[in-house]
Amino acid sequence: MVGGRHSSTRDERGGRSLGFYLICAVVVVGLAASVVVIVQEVRSWTGGCDQLSEYTLAADPSIAPTLSDILGEAKDTDTGCATIAVSAATSGDIAGRLGKGTDAPDLWIPDTGAWVGKAALTAAGPVEVMTGSIASSPIVLVSREGEAPAPQTWLAALHLENIQLGNPLVTGVAQGPITAALAEGESDPVSTGTVRAALVPLAQEESARTTDEPIGVEMLRGVADNGGVAVATEQAVVDYTADTGPGLVATVPPTGSNFMNFPLVVTSPAPDRHYKATQVARAVAEVLGSESSRTAFADSGFRGPDGSPLPGGRGVGEVPDLGLTEETVLQDALGAWALMALPIRTLVAIDVSGSMETPAGNRSRMDLTVDAALAGNAMFPDSVSAGLWAFSQGLGGGPQDYREMVPIRRYDTVVDGLTQRQVMAQQAEKVDGLVGGATGLYDTALAAFRTVQETYDPRAVNSVIILTDGANEDPDSITKEQLLSILEREMDPARPVIIVTIGITDDADAATLAEISRVTGGSSYVAKDPADISNVFVNALAARGR
Repeated sequence: MVGGRHSSTRDERGGRSLGFYLICAVVVVGLAASVVVIVQEVRSWTGGCDQLSEYTLAADPSIAPTLSDILGEAKDTDTGCATIAVSAATSGDIAGRLGKGTDAPDLWIPDTGAWVGKAALTAAGPVEVMTGSIASSPIVLVSREGEAPAPQTWLAALHLENIQLGNPLVTGVAQGPITAALAEGESDPVSTGTVRAALVPLAQEESARTTDEPIGVEMLRGVADNGGVAVATEQAVVDYTADTGPGLVATVPPTGSNFMNFPLVVTSPAPDRHYKATQVARAVAEVLGSESSRTAFADSGFRGPDGSPLPGGRGVGEVPDLGLTEETVLQDALGAWALMALPIRTLVAIDVSGSMETPAGNRSRMDLTVDAALAGNAMFPDSVSAGLWAFSQGLGGGPQDYREMVPIRRYDTVVDGLTQRQVMAQQAEKVDGLVGGATGLYDTALAAFRTVQETYDPRAVNSVIILTDGANEDPDSITKEQLLSILEREMDPARPVIIVTIGITDDADAATLAEISRVTGGSSYVAKDPADISNVFVNALAARGR
Protein backbone atom coordinates (compact mmCIF):
# COMPACT_ATOMS: atom_id res chain seq x y z
CA MET A 1 0.00 0.00 0.00
CA VAL A 2 1.39 3.38 -0.99
CA GLY A 3 -0.06 5.80 1.52
CA GLY A 4 -0.04 9.57 1.76
CA ARG A 5 -0.10 11.47 5.05
CA HIS A 6 -2.06 14.67 4.65
CA SER A 7 -4.11 16.64 7.13
CA SER A 8 -6.57 18.53 4.94
CA THR A 9 -10.14 17.56 5.72
CA ARG A 10 -11.82 19.55 3.02
CA ASP A 11 -10.96 21.07 -0.33
CA GLU A 12 -10.84 24.82 0.35
CA ARG A 13 -8.93 25.88 -2.72
CA GLY A 14 -10.13 27.72 -5.77
CA GLY A 15 -12.25 25.01 -7.37
CA ARG A 16 -15.91 25.40 -8.19
CA SER A 17 -17.92 24.04 -5.30
CA LEU A 18 -21.41 22.60 -5.39
CA GLY A 19 -22.48 26.00 -4.13
CA PHE A 20 -21.27 27.42 -7.43
CA TYR A 21 -23.50 25.10 -9.39
CA LEU A 22 -26.51 25.35 -7.08
CA ILE A 23 -26.36 29.02 -6.16
CA CYS A 24 -25.03 30.49 -9.37
CA ALA A 25 -26.20 27.84 -11.79
CA VAL A 26 -29.17 26.23 -10.15
CA VAL A 27 -30.95 26.80 -13.38
CA VAL A 28 -29.66 23.59 -14.88
CA VAL A 29 -32.57 21.60 -13.49
CA GLY A 30 -34.80 23.47 -15.88
CA LEU A 31 -33.63 21.14 -18.63
CA ALA A 32 -36.16 18.53 -17.60
CA ALA A 33 -38.73 20.77 -15.98
CA SER A 34 -39.04 23.12 -18.95
CA VAL A 35 -42.10 23.61 -21.01
CA VAL A 36 -40.73 23.86 -24.52
CA VAL A 37 -43.54 24.88 -26.82
CA ILE A 38 -42.07 25.54 -30.22
CA VAL A 39 -43.74 28.46 -31.92
CA GLN A 40 -41.56 28.12 -34.99
CA GLU A 41 -42.65 31.36 -36.62
CA VAL A 42 -39.88 32.28 -39.04
CA ARG A 43 -40.05 35.90 -40.09
CA SER A 44 -38.16 37.89 -42.69
CA TRP A 45 -38.33 41.66 -42.67
CA THR A 46 -36.03 42.20 -45.60
CA GLY A 47 -36.48 42.19 -49.31
CA GLY A 48 -33.99 41.90 -52.12
CA CYS A 49 -31.66 39.52 -50.27
CA ASP A 50 -30.05 36.75 -52.29
CA GLN A 51 -29.62 34.69 -49.12
CA LEU A 52 -31.24 34.88 -45.71
CA SER A 53 -29.62 33.85 -42.43
CA GLU A 54 -31.91 32.46 -39.75
CA TYR A 55 -31.45 33.54 -36.14
CA THR A 56 -33.22 31.93 -33.22
CA LEU A 57 -34.97 33.80 -30.42
CA ALA A 58 -36.01 31.79 -27.37
CA ALA A 59 -38.53 33.51 -25.10
CA ASP A 60 -40.44 32.76 -21.96
CA PRO A 61 -43.66 30.90 -22.88
CA SER A 62 -45.84 33.72 -21.55
CA ILE A 63 -44.45 36.29 -23.97
CA ALA A 64 -43.44 34.16 -26.97
CA PRO A 65 -46.84 34.22 -28.79
CA THR A 66 -47.05 38.02 -28.58
CA LEU A 67 -43.46 38.35 -29.75
CA SER A 68 -44.16 36.10 -32.71
CA ASP A 69 -47.14 38.24 -33.71
CA ILE A 70 -45.22 41.49 -33.33
CA LEU A 71 -42.17 40.34 -35.27
CA GLY A 72 -44.35 38.76 -37.93
CA GLU A 73 -46.07 42.07 -38.61
CA ALA A 74 -42.88 44.17 -38.69
CA LYS A 75 -42.22 45.22 -42.28
CA ASP A 76 -39.74 48.05 -42.54
CA THR A 77 -36.91 47.17 -40.17
CA ASP A 78 -33.55 46.30 -41.70
CA THR A 79 -32.12 43.16 -40.14
CA GLY A 80 -29.34 42.66 -42.64
CA CYS A 81 -30.92 39.76 -44.53
CA ALA A 82 -31.87 37.87 -41.39
CA THR A 83 -34.96 35.96 -40.37
CA ILE A 84 -36.07 35.33 -36.81
CA ALA A 85 -37.37 31.97 -35.56
CA VAL A 86 -39.22 32.41 -32.26
CA SER A 87 -39.54 29.53 -29.82
CA ALA A 88 -40.93 29.28 -26.30
CA ALA A 89 -38.94 27.77 -23.43
CA THR A 90 -38.65 28.33 -19.71
CA SER A 91 -35.75 30.42 -18.50
CA GLY A 92 -34.24 27.46 -16.67
CA ASP A 93 -34.14 25.47 -19.89
CA ILE A 94 -32.31 28.16 -21.84
CA ALA A 95 -29.86 28.92 -19.05
CA GLY A 96 -29.00 25.21 -19.04
CA ARG A 97 -28.51 25.16 -22.80
CA LEU A 98 -26.16 28.13 -22.58
CA GLY A 99 -24.04 26.17 -20.14
CA LYS A 100 -23.81 23.25 -22.54
CA GLY A 101 -22.94 25.51 -25.46
CA THR A 102 -25.08 23.39 -27.79
CA ASP A 103 -28.57 24.17 -29.02
CA ALA A 104 -28.18 27.64 -27.54
CA PRO A 105 -30.37 30.36 -29.10
CA ASP A 106 -28.92 33.46 -30.71
CA LEU A 107 -31.26 35.73 -28.75
CA TRP A 108 -33.06 35.17 -25.47
CA ILE A 109 -35.89 36.84 -23.58
CA PRO A 110 -36.12 35.29 -20.08
CA ASP A 111 -38.92 36.22 -17.70
CA THR A 112 -36.54 38.18 -15.46
CA GLY A 113 -33.07 39.63 -15.66
CA ALA A 114 -32.04 37.65 -12.58
CA TRP A 115 -31.36 34.71 -14.91
CA VAL A 116 -28.80 36.61 -16.98
CA GLY A 117 -26.07 36.90 -14.36
CA LYS A 118 -26.48 33.27 -13.31
CA ALA A 119 -26.39 32.01 -16.89
CA ALA A 120 -23.33 34.11 -17.71
CA LEU A 121 -21.31 32.32 -15.03
CA THR A 122 -21.54 28.97 -16.81
CA ALA A 123 -22.32 29.96 -20.40
CA ALA A 124 -20.06 28.61 -23.11
CA GLY A 125 -20.07 32.01 -24.85
CA PRO A 126 -20.78 35.68 -24.10
CA VAL A 127 -24.13 36.72 -22.61
CA GLU A 128 -24.92 40.34 -23.48
CA VAL A 129 -27.98 42.33 -22.41
CA MET A 130 -29.34 44.37 -25.31
CA THR A 131 -32.30 45.97 -23.52
CA GLY A 132 -33.07 45.84 -19.82
CA SER A 133 -36.79 45.32 -20.35
CA ILE A 134 -39.19 45.02 -23.25
CA ALA A 135 -42.26 44.60 -21.03
CA SER A 136 -43.09 43.86 -17.40
CA SER A 137 -45.64 42.22 -15.14
CA PRO A 138 -45.88 42.09 -11.34
CA ILE A 139 -46.04 38.83 -9.42
CA VAL A 140 -49.49 38.23 -7.92
CA LEU A 141 -51.38 35.76 -5.78
CA VAL A 142 -54.18 34.16 -7.75
CA SER A 143 -57.26 32.52 -6.32
CA ARG A 144 -60.93 32.06 -7.08
CA GLU A 145 -63.20 35.08 -6.60
CA GLY A 146 -64.35 35.29 -3.00
CA GLU A 147 -61.44 33.14 -1.78
CA ALA A 148 -58.58 35.63 -2.04
CA PRO A 149 -56.17 35.64 0.94
CA ALA A 150 -55.07 38.92 2.51
CA PRO A 151 -51.42 38.53 3.61
CA GLN A 152 -49.87 41.83 4.62
CA THR A 153 -46.41 40.86 3.34
CA TRP A 154 -44.86 38.39 0.92
CA LEU A 155 -43.22 36.70 3.88
CA ALA A 156 -46.72 36.05 5.23
CA ALA A 157 -47.77 34.84 1.76
CA LEU A 158 -45.00 32.21 1.81
CA HIS A 159 -46.64 30.82 4.96
CA LEU A 160 -50.08 30.44 3.32
CA GLU A 161 -51.33 26.89 3.60
CA ASN A 162 -50.82 24.88 0.40
CA ILE A 163 -49.57 27.87 -1.59
CA GLN A 164 -48.48 26.81 -5.09
CA LEU A 165 -45.14 28.56 -5.49
CA GLY A 166 -43.68 26.64 -8.41
CA ASN A 167 -40.01 25.78 -8.80
CA PRO A 168 -37.70 28.83 -8.49
CA LEU A 169 -34.96 26.83 -10.18
CA VAL A 170 -37.05 26.82 -13.35
CA THR A 171 -39.02 30.08 -13.57
CA GLY A 172 -38.55 33.64 -12.42
CA VAL A 173 -42.23 33.70 -11.49
CA ALA A 174 -41.52 31.26 -8.65
CA GLN A 175 -38.51 33.35 -7.64
CA GLY A 176 -40.68 36.48 -7.46
CA PRO A 177 -42.26 35.93 -4.00
CA ILE A 178 -38.84 34.99 -2.58
CA THR A 179 -37.27 38.15 -4.02
CA ALA A 180 -40.17 40.28 -2.75
CA ALA A 181 -40.00 38.78 0.75
CA LEU A 182 -36.24 39.35 0.88
CA ALA A 183 -36.68 42.92 -0.37
CA GLU A 184 -39.26 43.65 2.33
CA GLY A 185 -36.59 43.14 4.99
CA GLU A 186 -33.40 43.71 3.02
CA SER A 187 -32.00 46.07 5.65
CA ASP A 188 -32.63 43.53 8.43
CA PRO A 189 -30.19 40.57 8.55
CA VAL A 190 -32.60 38.62 10.73
CA SER A 191 -35.29 38.90 8.06
CA THR A 192 -33.18 37.00 5.53
CA GLY A 193 -33.01 34.01 7.84
CA THR A 194 -36.75 34.24 8.42
CA VAL A 195 -37.42 34.08 4.69
CA ARG A 196 -35.14 31.08 4.28
CA ALA A 197 -36.91 29.36 7.16
CA ALA A 198 -40.24 29.96 5.43
CA LEU A 199 -38.90 28.19 2.35
CA VAL A 200 -38.05 24.97 4.20
CA PRO A 201 -41.49 23.29 4.03
CA LEU A 202 -41.99 24.48 0.44
CA ALA A 203 -38.62 23.08 -0.61
CA GLN A 204 -39.32 19.82 1.19
CA GLU A 205 -42.61 19.50 -0.70
CA GLU A 206 -40.68 20.03 -3.92
CA SER A 207 -38.20 17.34 -2.89
CA ALA A 208 -41.01 14.82 -2.48
CA ARG A 209 -42.46 15.49 -5.93
CA THR A 210 -42.00 12.99 -8.72
CA THR A 211 -43.40 15.38 -11.36
CA ASP A 212 -43.11 19.12 -11.78
CA GLU A 213 -45.69 21.51 -10.42
CA PRO A 214 -47.91 22.97 -13.18
CA ILE A 215 -47.06 26.41 -14.51
CA GLY A 216 -48.84 28.90 -16.76
CA VAL A 217 -52.32 28.14 -18.02
CA GLU A 218 -52.29 24.64 -16.54
CA MET A 219 -51.66 26.06 -13.07
CA LEU A 220 -54.41 28.69 -13.43
CA ARG A 221 -56.85 26.08 -14.64
CA GLY A 222 -56.05 24.01 -11.55
CA VAL A 223 -56.84 26.97 -9.27
CA ALA A 224 -60.11 27.62 -11.13
CA ASP A 225 -61.14 23.96 -10.80
CA ASN A 226 -59.84 23.12 -7.33
CA GLY A 227 -59.36 26.41 -5.47
CA GLY A 228 -56.29 27.29 -3.44
CA VAL A 229 -53.70 30.02 -3.90
CA ALA A 230 -50.98 30.08 -6.53
CA VAL A 231 -48.23 32.44 -7.68
CA ALA A 232 -48.53 33.89 -11.17
CA THR A 233 -47.96 37.10 -13.07
CA GLU A 234 -50.63 39.73 -13.49
CA GLN A 235 -50.33 39.16 -17.24
CA ALA A 236 -51.10 35.46 -16.94
CA VAL A 237 -54.27 36.14 -14.95
CA VAL A 238 -55.41 38.96 -17.25
CA ASP A 239 -54.81 36.85 -20.34
CA TYR A 240 -56.50 33.77 -18.83
CA THR A 241 -59.64 35.62 -17.73
CA ALA A 242 -59.86 37.34 -21.11
CA ASP A 243 -60.25 33.90 -22.64
CA THR A 244 -62.32 32.15 -19.98
CA GLY A 245 -64.29 34.97 -18.36
CA PRO A 246 -64.39 35.98 -14.67
CA GLY A 247 -63.61 33.48 -11.99
CA LEU A 248 -60.05 34.17 -10.89
CA VAL A 249 -58.77 37.19 -9.00
CA ALA A 250 -55.24 38.55 -8.60
CA THR A 251 -54.01 40.30 -5.44
CA VAL A 252 -50.74 41.57 -3.99
CA PRO A 253 -49.75 42.44 -0.41
CA PRO A 254 -49.74 46.15 0.52
CA THR A 255 -45.94 46.18 0.50
CA GLY A 256 -45.86 45.81 -3.30
CA SER A 257 -44.48 43.10 -5.57
CA ASN A 258 -41.55 41.94 -7.61
CA PHE A 259 -41.77 42.51 -11.38
CA MET A 260 -40.89 40.20 -14.24
CA ASN A 261 -39.05 42.45 -16.70
CA PHE A 262 -38.29 40.34 -19.83
CA PRO A 263 -34.87 41.62 -21.00
CA LEU A 264 -33.57 41.04 -24.53
CA VAL A 265 -30.23 39.20 -24.39
CA VAL A 266 -27.72 38.15 -27.07
CA THR A 267 -26.57 34.60 -26.34
CA SER A 268 -25.10 33.19 -29.56
CA PRO A 269 -21.94 31.40 -28.29
CA ALA A 270 -19.73 31.64 -31.41
CA PRO A 271 -17.89 35.03 -31.53
CA ASP A 272 -18.55 35.79 -35.22
CA ARG A 273 -22.19 34.80 -35.02
CA HIS A 274 -22.57 36.63 -31.70
CA TYR A 275 -21.47 39.86 -33.36
CA LYS A 276 -24.00 39.40 -36.17
CA ALA A 277 -26.69 38.40 -33.67
CA THR A 278 -26.06 41.68 -31.86
CA GLN A 279 -26.95 43.58 -35.04
CA VAL A 280 -30.13 41.54 -35.35
CA ALA A 281 -30.91 42.18 -31.66
CA ARG A 282 -30.69 45.93 -32.24
CA ALA A 283 -33.29 45.63 -34.96
CA VAL A 284 -35.49 43.47 -32.73
CA ALA A 285 -35.17 45.99 -29.90
CA GLU A 286 -36.23 48.79 -32.26
CA VAL A 287 -39.35 46.87 -33.27
CA LEU A 288 -40.27 45.89 -29.72
CA GLY A 289 -39.86 49.47 -28.50
CA SER A 290 -42.30 50.90 -31.01
CA GLU A 291 -45.68 52.31 -30.02
CA SER A 292 -47.53 49.58 -31.90
CA SER A 293 -45.55 46.90 -30.06
CA ARG A 294 -46.30 48.51 -26.69
CA THR A 295 -49.98 48.42 -27.60
CA ALA A 296 -49.73 44.75 -28.59
CA PHE A 297 -48.01 43.89 -25.30
CA ALA A 298 -50.68 45.77 -23.35
CA ASP A 299 -53.43 43.96 -25.25
CA SER A 300 -51.85 40.69 -24.06
CA GLY A 301 -51.77 41.89 -20.44
CA PHE A 302 -48.15 43.07 -20.23
CA ARG A 303 -47.18 46.38 -18.69
CA GLY A 304 -44.55 48.61 -20.22
CA PRO A 305 -40.94 48.56 -19.02
CA ASP A 306 -41.73 51.25 -16.44
CA GLY A 307 -44.33 49.06 -14.71
CA SER A 308 -47.20 51.53 -15.08
CA PRO A 309 -50.67 50.01 -14.49
CA LEU A 310 -52.53 48.43 -17.38
CA PRO A 311 -55.10 50.63 -19.13
CA GLY A 312 -58.82 50.07 -18.72
CA GLY A 313 -58.66 49.18 -15.03
CA ARG A 314 -57.29 45.71 -15.73
CA GLY A 315 -55.00 43.98 -13.28
CA VAL A 316 -54.00 45.02 -9.78
CA GLY A 317 -53.33 48.71 -10.40
CA GLU A 318 -50.42 50.68 -8.96
CA VAL A 319 -47.85 48.37 -7.34
CA PRO A 320 -44.62 49.39 -5.58
CA ASP A 321 -41.64 47.51 -7.00
CA LEU A 322 -39.97 45.20 -4.47
CA GLY A 323 -36.57 44.68 -6.02
CA LEU A 324 -33.29 43.72 -4.36
CA THR A 325 -30.27 45.99 -4.34
CA GLU A 326 -27.98 42.99 -3.72
CA GLU A 327 -28.72 39.99 -5.95
CA THR A 328 -26.43 37.67 -3.99
CA VAL A 329 -29.07 37.56 -1.25
CA LEU A 330 -31.44 35.89 -3.71
CA GLN A 331 -28.70 33.59 -4.98
CA ASP A 332 -28.01 32.44 -1.43
CA ALA A 333 -31.70 31.77 -0.86
CA LEU A 334 -31.96 29.81 -4.11
CA GLY A 335 -28.87 27.83 -3.18
CA ALA A 336 -30.47 26.93 0.13
CA TRP A 337 -33.66 26.00 -1.71
CA ALA A 338 -31.75 23.74 -4.08
CA LEU A 339 -30.03 21.93 -1.25
CA MET A 340 -33.38 21.31 0.42
CA ALA A 341 -35.55 20.77 -2.64
CA LEU A 342 -33.33 18.60 -4.78
CA PRO A 343 -33.16 15.06 -3.42
CA ILE A 344 -29.92 13.14 -3.15
CA ARG A 345 -28.98 10.90 -6.06
CA THR A 346 -25.64 9.24 -5.51
CA LEU A 347 -23.46 6.30 -6.38
CA VAL A 348 -21.45 5.12 -3.37
CA ALA A 349 -18.14 3.43 -4.26
CA ILE A 350 -16.41 1.60 -1.39
CA ASP A 351 -12.75 0.62 -1.49
CA VAL A 352 -12.39 -3.11 -0.71
CA SER A 353 -8.63 -3.36 -1.22
CA GLY A 354 -6.62 -5.43 1.21
CA SER A 355 -5.62 -2.49 3.41
CA MET A 356 -9.24 -2.10 4.45
CA GLU A 357 -8.67 -5.12 6.72
CA THR A 358 -6.29 -3.00 8.81
CA PRO A 359 -7.42 -3.12 12.46
CA ALA A 360 -9.14 -0.03 13.86
CA GLY A 361 -9.51 -0.69 17.54
CA ASN A 362 -11.16 -4.06 17.95
CA ARG A 363 -12.64 -3.90 14.43
CA SER A 364 -11.35 -3.23 10.92
CA ARG A 365 -11.55 -0.19 8.65
CA MET A 366 -13.90 -2.20 6.47
CA ASP A 367 -16.25 -2.93 9.37
CA LEU A 368 -16.46 0.74 10.26
CA THR A 369 -16.99 1.77 6.63
CA VAL A 370 -19.87 -0.68 6.28
CA ASP A 371 -21.36 0.72 9.50
CA ALA A 372 -21.13 4.21 7.99
CA ALA A 373 -22.90 3.11 4.82
CA LEU A 374 -25.65 1.42 6.82
CA ALA A 375 -26.12 4.50 9.00
CA GLY A 376 -26.54 6.75 5.97
CA ASN A 377 -28.81 4.21 4.34
CA ALA A 378 -31.11 4.15 7.37
CA MET A 379 -31.48 7.87 8.00
CA PHE A 380 -32.43 9.35 4.63
CA PRO A 381 -35.96 9.66 3.19
CA ASP A 382 -37.50 7.64 0.38
CA SER A 383 -36.81 10.49 -2.07
CA VAL A 384 -33.11 9.56 -1.99
CA SER A 385 -31.77 7.52 -4.90
CA ALA A 386 -28.58 5.55 -4.39
CA GLY A 387 -26.51 2.73 -5.80
CA LEU A 388 -23.49 0.81 -4.55
CA TRP A 389 -20.18 -0.22 -6.08
CA ALA A 390 -17.19 -2.02 -4.55
CA PHE A 391 -13.72 -1.54 -6.03
CA SER A 392 -10.21 -2.92 -5.97
CA GLN A 393 -7.81 -3.83 -8.76
CA GLY A 394 -9.46 -6.26 -11.20
CA LEU A 395 -12.53 -6.78 -8.99
CA GLY A 396 -14.91 -6.48 -11.92
CA GLY A 397 -13.00 -9.00 -14.04
CA GLY A 398 -10.05 -8.35 -16.34
CA PRO A 399 -8.96 -4.71 -16.24
CA GLN A 400 -12.22 -3.50 -14.64
CA ASP A 401 -11.59 -2.39 -11.06
CA TYR A 402 -15.19 -1.97 -9.88
CA ARG A 403 -18.18 -4.25 -9.38
CA GLU A 404 -21.75 -2.99 -9.33
CA MET A 405 -23.50 -4.27 -6.22
CA VAL A 406 -26.72 -2.26 -6.60
CA PRO A 407 -27.81 0.02 -9.49
CA ILE A 408 -29.06 3.51 -8.65
CA ARG A 409 -32.75 3.51 -7.73
CA ARG A 410 -35.04 5.44 -5.39
CA TYR A 411 -35.21 4.02 -1.90
CA ASP A 412 -38.93 3.31 -2.20
CA THR A 413 -38.46 1.24 -5.38
CA VAL A 414 -39.45 -2.39 -4.77
CA VAL A 415 -37.15 -5.04 -6.27
CA ASP A 416 -38.13 -8.71 -5.87
CA GLY A 417 -40.21 -7.90 -2.84
CA LEU A 418 -37.57 -5.72 -1.16
CA THR A 419 -37.25 -1.95 -1.14
CA GLN A 420 -34.10 -0.39 -2.57
CA ARG A 421 -33.19 0.63 0.98
CA GLN A 422 -33.30 -3.03 2.07
CA VAL A 423 -31.32 -4.15 -0.98
CA MET A 424 -28.66 -1.51 -0.27
CA ALA A 425 -28.37 -2.70 3.33
CA GLN A 426 -28.06 -6.34 2.29
CA GLN A 427 -25.38 -5.67 -0.28
CA ALA A 428 -23.43 -3.29 1.95
CA GLU A 429 -23.03 -6.10 4.45
CA LYS A 430 -21.57 -8.31 1.70
CA VAL A 431 -18.71 -6.03 0.65
CA ASP A 432 -16.62 -7.25 3.59
CA GLY A 433 -16.36 -10.60 1.82
CA LEU A 434 -14.74 -8.93 -1.21
CA VAL A 435 -11.74 -7.45 0.60
CA GLY A 436 -8.40 -8.08 -1.11
CA GLY A 437 -6.06 -6.78 -3.78
CA ALA A 438 -4.80 -3.30 -4.55
CA THR A 439 -6.62 0.02 -4.87
CA GLY A 440 -8.06 0.80 -8.32
CA LEU A 441 -9.05 4.39 -7.65
CA TYR A 442 -8.66 6.31 -10.92
CA ASP A 443 -10.53 4.03 -13.32
CA THR A 444 -13.30 3.59 -10.75
CA ALA A 445 -13.70 7.34 -10.19
CA LEU A 446 -14.01 7.99 -13.92
CA ALA A 447 -16.40 5.10 -14.53
CA ALA A 448 -18.62 6.15 -11.62
CA PHE A 449 -18.68 9.77 -12.80
CA ARG A 450 -19.69 8.73 -16.31
CA THR A 451 -22.33 6.32 -15.04
CA VAL A 452 -24.05 9.01 -12.98
CA GLN A 453 -23.79 11.54 -15.79
CA GLU A 454 -25.24 9.12 -18.35
CA THR A 455 -28.22 8.43 -16.09
CA TYR A 456 -28.51 12.04 -14.89
CA ASP A 457 -31.66 13.10 -13.03
CA PRO A 458 -32.27 16.86 -13.39
CA ARG A 459 -34.55 16.84 -10.33
CA ALA A 460 -31.73 15.79 -7.99
CA VAL A 461 -28.21 16.62 -6.87
CA ASN A 462 -26.23 13.98 -8.78
CA SER A 463 -23.07 12.77 -7.10
CA VAL A 464 -20.48 10.07 -6.61
CA ILE A 465 -19.20 9.34 -3.10
CA ILE A 466 -15.90 7.48 -2.91
CA LEU A 467 -14.61 6.00 0.35
CA THR A 468 -10.99 4.84 0.28
CA ASP A 469 -8.04 4.39 2.61
CA GLY A 470 -5.31 4.49 -0.01
CA ALA A 471 -3.89 5.78 -3.26
CA ASN A 472 -4.28 4.36 -6.75
CA GLU A 473 -2.18 1.20 -7.14
CA ASP A 474 -3.38 -0.10 -10.51
CA PRO A 475 -0.42 0.24 -12.91
CA ASP A 476 -2.68 -0.33 -15.91
CA SER A 477 -5.14 2.47 -15.08
CA ILE A 478 -5.21 5.99 -16.41
CA THR A 479 -2.91 8.43 -14.64
CA LYS A 480 -4.00 11.05 -12.17
CA GLU A 481 -3.31 13.78 -14.74
CA GLN A 482 -5.43 11.96 -17.32
CA LEU A 483 -8.27 11.49 -14.84
CA LEU A 484 -8.32 15.15 -13.84
CA SER A 485 -8.12 16.29 -17.46
CA ILE A 486 -10.98 14.01 -18.55
CA LEU A 487 -13.18 15.01 -15.62
CA GLU A 488 -12.60 18.69 -16.33
CA ARG A 489 -13.35 18.20 -20.02
CA GLU A 490 -16.47 16.12 -19.46
CA MET A 491 -17.96 18.30 -16.71
CA ASP A 492 -21.24 19.60 -18.13
CA PRO A 493 -22.75 22.67 -16.42
CA ALA A 494 -26.14 21.55 -17.68
CA ARG A 495 -25.70 18.09 -16.10
CA PRO A 496 -23.37 18.64 -13.13
CA VAL A 497 -22.09 15.57 -11.33
CA ILE A 498 -19.95 16.13 -8.25
CA ILE A 499 -17.50 13.67 -6.74
CA VAL A 500 -17.29 13.68 -2.95
CA THR A 501 -14.21 11.85 -1.67
CA ILE A 502 -13.78 10.52 1.84
CA GLY A 503 -10.30 9.46 2.88
CA ILE A 504 -10.15 6.86 5.63
CA THR A 505 -7.28 7.62 8.01
CA ASP A 506 -4.07 9.46 7.13
CA ASP A 507 -3.08 6.57 4.85
CA ALA A 508 -5.47 7.94 2.24
CA ASP A 509 -3.98 10.06 -0.55
CA ALA A 510 -5.81 13.17 0.69
CA ALA A 511 -4.18 15.57 -1.77
CA THR A 512 -5.25 13.53 -4.81
CA LEU A 513 -8.73 12.95 -3.42
CA ALA A 514 -9.10 16.71 -2.92
CA GLU A 515 -8.04 17.34 -6.53
CA ILE A 516 -10.59 14.85 -7.86
CA SER A 517 -13.35 16.53 -5.87
CA ARG A 518 -12.24 20.05 -6.77
CA VAL A 519 -12.40 19.42 -10.52
CA THR A 520 -16.04 18.34 -10.28
CA GLY A 521 -17.18 20.96 -7.76
CA GLY A 522 -17.39 18.48 -4.89
CA SER A 523 -15.71 18.37 -1.52
CA SER A 524 -13.13 16.13 0.08
CA TYR A 525 -13.01 14.89 3.65
CA VAL A 526 -10.60 12.82 5.71
CA ALA A 527 -11.71 10.69 8.66
CA LYS A 528 -8.41 10.60 10.54
CA ASP A 529 -9.87 8.43 13.24
CA PRO A 530 -11.62 5.37 11.75
CA ALA A 531 -14.33 5.84 14.37
CA ASP A 532 -15.24 9.12 12.62
CA ILE A 533 -16.06 7.45 9.29
CA SER A 534 -19.77 7.19 10.02
CA ASN A 535 -20.16 10.84 10.99
CA VAL A 536 -18.09 12.07 8.05
CA PHE A 537 -20.06 9.93 5.59
CA VAL A 538 -23.46 11.01 6.88
CA ASN A 539 -22.45 14.67 6.98
CA ALA A 540 -21.12 14.49 3.41
CA LEU A 541 -24.44 13.07 2.23
CA ALA A 542 -26.50 15.57 4.19
CA ALA A 543 -24.52 18.51 2.80
CA ARG A 544 -24.82 17.24 -0.80
CA GLY A 545 -21.07 17.72 -1.09
CA ARG A 546 -20.94 21.43 -0.26
